[in-house]
Amino acid sequence: MPDTGTAPNNGIGFIDGDYMPFSELRLPITDLGFQLSDMCYDALHVRDGKFFRFDDHMDRWDRSISERRFDTLGYDRDQTKNILNDCVRHSDLRDAMVYLIATRGTPTDPLKDLRTCKNRFIAWAVPYYNVVTEQEMKDGCDVIISDVVRIPTESVDPTVKNFGRLDFCAALFEAYEKDARYAVLVDQDGNITEGRGWNIFALFGGRLLSPESGVLEGITRRTVLELCDRLNIEGELAPIPAADLKNADEIFLSSTAGGLMPVRKIDGKTVGSSVPGPVTQRLTDLYWEIHDDPAYSTPVDYTASSND
Repeated sequence: MPDTGTAPNNGIGFIDGDYMPFSELRLPITDLGFQLSDMCYDALHVRDGKFFRFDDHMDRWDRSISERRFDTLGYDRDQTKNILNDCVRHSDLRDAMVYLIATRGTPTDPLKDLRTCKNRFIAWAVPYYNVVTEQEMKDGCDVIISDVVRIPTESVDPTVKNFGRLDFCAALFEAYEKDARYAVLVDQDGNITEGRGWNIFALFGGRLLSPESGVLEGITRRTVLELCDRLNIEGELAPIPAADLKNADEIFLSSTAGGLMPVRKIDGKTVGSSVPGPVTQRLTDLYWEIHDDPAYSTPVDYTASSND
């Protein structure tokens, strides 16, 4: 491995066959991942030196690169896992966010024929973080239901994780104007979908619901539904009309970056009588407990490899 500088805990990345400090990763402006947002990615996390649901993330990654026709990345599944492991190892992080990205690459002709591109693979590991603030993790966050309609699934498949997020950008500026930080978008039928980087759950009486379509099929979302079975909570995927969301007893967001994050207000209306609510808290506690379960975790190999 080349010299990675004096601040390895800022993160280590991998691009074009080389490891380097995260701050030195560069993408050519000719790459259509930049010009057209023709890319896909996945994000997973390491807690206490263990990847959480590593193979589930890799299953989603394999499907994504197949759907996007990234055929020339040059790394098979095992090689990809080794690169992610080594990004964490070289960073010397025990708690990390780990990203892997596929971009279309640079075309070789002025017509920008996608078939002439050699796809590019990028990965990195950085210190773990939440998509909401530490204070909001404790006290709950304020979310608006945006007037912006989520990009139709017929146009862009939301189950393929991507950075094409102009709809989310518009919704966030709407949130800022209403003194909030976060926005959830609706679909063309007025049903709740998702926010930038997170799924949403709402408790109505004894039923915990999350939108069934028009969203990324989050790994944390899947985990919550599995934990509902353990706790005898009725958790399911179903349509949630925007008007109904404001009447939920509890609401929380789910994301790899943060786990379960309570919501305090929707469109300025207080959610429930306490934040986090009791069901949210029970699920949160169990979510972090299972990170030590070998069925969910894969230890990082911090030993030096023969390539170092």
